[in-house]
Amino acid sequence: MSSIWHTWGLATLIVVWGVAQYGLAYYTLRDLARRPRVRGDNKVVWALVILMLPLGGALLYASMGPTSFLPRAGRPTSTATERPSRAGPTSADP
Repeated sequence: MSSIWHTWGLATLIVVWGVAQYGLAYYTLRDLARRPRVRGDNKVVWALVILMLPLGGALLYASMGPTSFLPRAGRPTSTATERPSRAGPTSADP
């Protein structure tokens, strides 16, 4: 009877590992596709690293790959926080 539980436990562990691996790969590939730039400026190489190294490639990308911030929905654009020019007033200023 214990061999049945051992088999089910092993099968459950394999399924959890697979879900974690493919879920993390999907998340990192989606993030890679949405970013305008990544370290090394080569998205194809990062995609291959993510796909060829299970879990390790996704963790490596998360720690080293992203170099740009993604804009979030509902946040004001950077035009509201831009610094004024030091060149002085322009002809459009009153």
